[in-house]
Amino acid sequence: MNYVFLSLIIILALVMVIAYFTGRKRNSWIAGWITSETEEVLKPTDQNYVNIGGTIGYNSQYKLKKPFTTAKGTFTLLPRQSLLYMPISLLISKHDNYYLNIFTKNKLLGEGHILSDDYFHRRRTTIHGIEDMERKLVETAGGKKFIMLWSNHRLEDKLEEFLNNITDKDLLKHFCCYADNKTFFIHIKPRKDSVRSLLGSTVKQLEMFFDVKPS
Repeated sequence: MNYVFLSLIIILALVMVIAYFTGRKRNSWIAGWITSETEEVLKPTDQNYVNIGGTIGYNSQYKLKKPFTTAKGTFTLLPRQSLLYMPISLLISKHDNYYLNIFTKNKLLGEGHILSDDYFHRRRTTIHGIEDMERKLVETAGGKKFIMLWSNHRLEDKLEEFLNNITDKDLLKHFCCYADNKTFFIHIKPRKDSVRSLLGSTVKQLEMFFDVKPS
């Protein structure tokens, strides 16, 4: 009986060790393509990465060319190296997450948001002044539902145009532009090649939110 119990302990230990190394390797691979695809899109003049916990995430900072100034990002990865904590993390986080703020010196039209319908119900209480914003439910051709919020009527058509033109819509959790601090924010569920396509189609459209006055 003791021999059987000991054998099970050894097998479990071996499985956990294998999961640790394979999980670390996979997270390192994911971190690699997230950073490379981001740099490919942003084309920064300088960049810096800071590890925030082994292989489960990084903070990043990029120096950008005009009309933007800097970008600051964070991506958090599932703890694939931890066989015991992974199921808990799947319940809490559900998936890997990538957050990116892009800053500009240009004046923006106002505050506007696009949130996936399911994510909106988790985030709505954290959006300051949401009760004063206009709201619209939009369903894409693929059946994906999004909630649009805006503080300036000029943003309604621009937000819908933006949503129609981005790729990999099903991976978008939250996009917004903040006039107060002249920043854009995007939260996505990263998938290989999706960072390049979704972020790329996002960046190409950001200037539509600039408050450009007639000359």
